[in-house]
Amino acid sequence: MKIKIYSLVVSLIFIPVAILGQFLGSYLGYFLYFIYDKIMFLNLPVFMLETAPLIISGIVAGSASAFSVSKLYKSYDLIFATIIPLIIVLIALLGNFTLLTKEGLGFKSISPILRELATISIYYYFLKNKYFFKQ
Repeated sequence: MKIKIYSLVVSLIFIPVAILGQFLGSYLGYFLYFIYDKIMFLNLPVFMLETAPLIISGIVAGSASAFSVSKLYKSYDLIFATIIPLIIVLIALLGNFTLLTKEGLGFKSISPILRELATISIYYYFLKNKYFFKQ
């Protein structure tokens, strides 16, 4: 029971690390696709130019959050370490779906949904496969 409670408490670190990871990953993604588009002159589709930077943002946020949780508490319980992040992502998805209904179906309204799904799936995948982060 002690491991489950500690896992739940340690998963609170997901919130600030995911926000910071999405912020930094967004800049990394936009910079990367700026280089692809303006410097390398690759003719990328509009879908890639608008959604890929946010998916990169979600990947950075999920991996940074999983790394933080795994370093703070090495013997975490996977289910309990995922409860709070899943609730946070579901709340964010609810906001993204309201944006989708407000603005209509488009690349700019689908990108945040893909970012949140990338964040929670990468977070869960990295925590499940502990060998990604050598303990």
